[in-house]
Amino acid sequence: MNPSFSYKEVNVKGVTYQFSNRIGRDSILLKSFNRLSQDTFRISFETVGGDYEPHVLIRDGRVCANVSVNQIHFLHRGEEKFYIQLGTVMTAPEFRGNGLSRWLIQWILDEWKGRCDSIYLFANDRVLDVYPRFGFEKQEEWEYWRTGISQVRAGLRKLDMEEDGDIRLAEQKYEQGNPFSAFCMRKNRSIFDFYIKGIMKEQVYYSVKHDMILIMEKEEGKTLCYDLFGRTEASMNEVLGTLTGDVKDEVVLGFTPMYTDEFLCRKHEEEDITLFVLAGGDCPFIKERMMFPIISHA
Repeated sequence: MNPSFSYKEVNVKGVTYQFSNRIGRDSILLKSFNRLSQDTFRISFETVGGDYEPHVLIRDGRVCANVSVNQIHFLHRGEEKFYIQLGTVMTAPEFRGNGLSRWLIQWILDEWKGRCDSIYLFANDRVLDVYPRFGFEKQEEWEYWRTGISQVRAGLRKLDMEEDGDIRLAEQKYEQGNPFSAFCMRKNRSIFDFYIKGIMKEQVYYSVKHDMILIMEKEEGKTLCYDLFGRTEASMNEVLGTLTGDVKDEVVLGFTPMYTDEFLCRKHEEEDITLFVLAGGDCPFIKERMMFPIISHA
């Protein structure tokens, strides 16, 4: 569902820029994009394109602003949804205040409205007043947690995300989905790979007993289960029991469970992150206490 290729001159507040939404084809622009993303977020990308498509404004051969489009398929209680997540919003310091991000966001909205179920983004605190101008509305997310899960002694192997076999195993299980999730990300390998090969590569485990991969992190008295993927006949509590060390430990889910009866619910809060959803599209948060899966954040 990619929009048409675009590379053209545009005028923003009297200044001429080049606009492109296909920089993956240009090694020089990709390098410039990565320089800006490294300076802004301390991240870089080996490749871009397809599900993750930067939209950039260029001046004198340099990427000076970007808003990326992430095409994400979700399965919400058995119903397929196609969402657009805006991310990697950044402008080089010397170009800020010139309306570049605003121009890019408006171009993307004009291109994608009516072609997807919803458009959303996660904003940091310093720009919370910006996105309502485009029709975005603030939404609350809710997380599910519980205690009282008994430890299950079963083989749990930490995967090496530098090893091809372990990467293939993780990606294979991802394709099978999360059988316990009410709202599961599907078909976006680029975001999944970003997490398992990057910021969460030390938190990926394989349950031999249940033939599932588990993305989790332990803190004092708490286990954070960001997500899990694979097919199993076991219950979710049995799978979670392979993660917890004590029945008193708090187990917090990074996704919304299909069945919530055995869980408590509270507002999900992350420092410097607020969810905005474009008005007029699908917004499941209005009717249901839920959250976007943690590993779907671009």
